Amino acid sequence: MAKVRTFDTEVLQEHHKQAPHLDLSWLTKASRHQFRWRCTNNRWHTAQRQIRSGEVLAKCTSQSTPQDMYVSTSAWLNPVKLPRIKDTTVPHPVLIDHLIVFDIDIPPFCRANMEKARKAAVSLLDWVEEECDVERIHIVFSGSKGFHLVFKDKDRSLFGIPDPRERETAVREARKALLARVLDAGHPVDAGITADTRRIIRLPGSLHGSTGWQCTILSERQLRSPFKSWIKHLPRHAAAVPMPRKAKLKKVKSGKGKTKQKPTEASPYASIELSTHVTGTKDRNAIVAWLPRSWGSIDSTVKKVQEIIEQHALGSALLWTDGKAVLMMIPRAYPRVKAAKICRKIGLPRTAEAMLANDHDWVRVSARQWQEDGWDKDIEPLCVLQQTDIKEGTTPWSAPHLVMAERLELPLDVAEEACSGSKEPAIRIVNRS
Repeated sequence: MAKVRTFDTEVLQEHHKQAPHLDLSWLTKASRHQFRWRCTNNRWHTAQRQIRSGEVLAKCTSQSTPQDMYVSTSAWLNPVKLPRIKDTTVPHPVLIDHLIVFDIDIPPFCRANMEKARKAAVSLLDWVEEECDVERIHIVFSGSKGFHLVFKDKDRSLFGIPDPRERETAVREARKALLARVLDAGHPVDAGITADTRRIIRLPGSLHGSTGWQCTILSERQLRSPFKSWIKHLPRHAAAVPMPRKAKLKKVKSGKGKTKQKPTEASPYASIELSTHVTGTKDRNAIVAWLPRSWGSIDSTVKKVQEIIEQHALGSALLWTDGKAVLMMIPRAYPRVKAAKICRKIGLPRTAEAMLANDHDWVRVSARQWQEDGWDKDIEPLCVLQQTDIKEGTTPWSAPHLVMAERLELPLDVAEEACSGSKEPAIRIVNRS
């Protein structure tokens, strides 16, 4: 299984005592934004008051020991207890601003990929400032595998639309159009970030809870310089995960430097498997499967998954890779028959058959330990894909699969949307041949 580095409550409490208050001055008015944080027990908290400064934020979080801290990309007339976007039983919240955010991540976590992400960020920065009428706020190292480019829209006309619901819809549509232009220009941005008016992003100055590196505002000069020339200046926790130079495929050696061929699929191996069943429910399943290699390379598989979630309105898909194939999870708690039907439609007939015949499917979620030749390459997080036309789903999230995604280094923030099942996923260790 992918190695996940976490910081316990005691370590984080000591860090927060010694760390200076976060600087929120880059926000035009911090009190108009929503602040959220995730704790070491994987519970999410939302500020129940308006936050005007880092000092106030520290007081709000002092009782819950945050591991990851976030702020909304939108500014609201009242950011406290925001209703869901489709909730028509209460007045629609008044959107007064929305930051334009582009997220570039190139996993896995290593210096070589950070240099690729840096070059992609430079290319995007040049494109945006030439093609768009925006004001740059800052460039941020995310603390993990990439960068956030944050801009302010100079065109305020959409924020003058009188009806709050129509205003938010118009802003989302404008951001979708901008996102489409960026993607058409070939920039590798996360398609689920830019157009989402309910999105949260990591707070600059806070630690990344999985790596221990600090989310840090950068100068343009740094971004335009090779990553290796300024990595040593990036703040990090004393227990932070070391950033390797390259992410290499592990090889199994035998004798004097001779490399053995990887064992075939028929050789005995042990691995950890996850059930698609939503524990704590009678008949619900999430969709978890290794995608067919016939879909092509990892990049082409990712593109195909994006097309699938758009075509079938699946919302979000989480992807991992072992360097050869792609593991996909759609962490919704579907009725079993519906989950099987979706699997058939998207080209996963074996998964569908297993769900119908056995009520669920077991899926490998770790590297394989071959009986005589050691471990395969670890499974690494790849990306989170979301529909461009983001809509709130009617199917609840699967609580155990969200927990498993977190353990596999792809946490998904579902805000306060409904979840089904218990928080303990069904996993097992098996020997196969």
